[in-house]
Amino acid sequence: MKTLSLVTAGLAALALAACNAASPTAGAQEAAAERNPLDLRRTTLLVRNLEASLALYRDAMGMEVAYDQIITSRDGTSQSRLVLLKANDDRIGMLGLWELANAGEAPPPDVPETGFRTGEIVLLFNTPELDTVFPAAAAVPGVTVMSEPAYREYPGDGVTFQVMVSMLRDPDGHIVELNHLISPSLEWD
Repeated sequence: MKTLSLVTAGLAALALAACNAASPTAGAQEAAAERNPLDLRRTTLLVRNLEASLALYRDAMGMEVAYDQIITSRDGTSQSRLVLLKANDDRIGMLGLWELANAGEAPPPDVPETGFRTGEIVLLFNTPELDTVFPAAAAVPGVTVMSEPAYREYPGDGVTFQVMVSMLRDPDGHIVELNHLISPSLEWD
């Protein structure tokens, strides 16, 4: 009986310790209550040539491969390759590159020579090393430079954001903005 009481007391102590360790502080509870319950985990681009895309996003821009797998279709008739890249976070803001079976047979993208079209997306990457990242990205075969780094100001709520902005198209025609926020610094910088 005494052994059972010791075991019960030990389990109760462990459960209490686990609850205390897992219970957030008042500040964390407040932050969680204000937090939007939705996270944008990743954006996945369908690409014609995964290696060409990796030359840009991994090799020139410095993203790190977090996942690289061959995926078999549900019906088992084809395979594709999916690579997930990360910048600074293991959970959000990731970029997926997905080369479907026979993707290399797809025609080159029909993109305007200059400017944008409604329906296109812009992938924005911020880097304090724009002076080295931009030339490396621009030199990747298949990348098109839309604009060299240039100073821009964006109005904000009582503040003006000063940014060096450059624009590229990746080998599949996706728009990539590489920028460097000069001022003001943001709390996650």
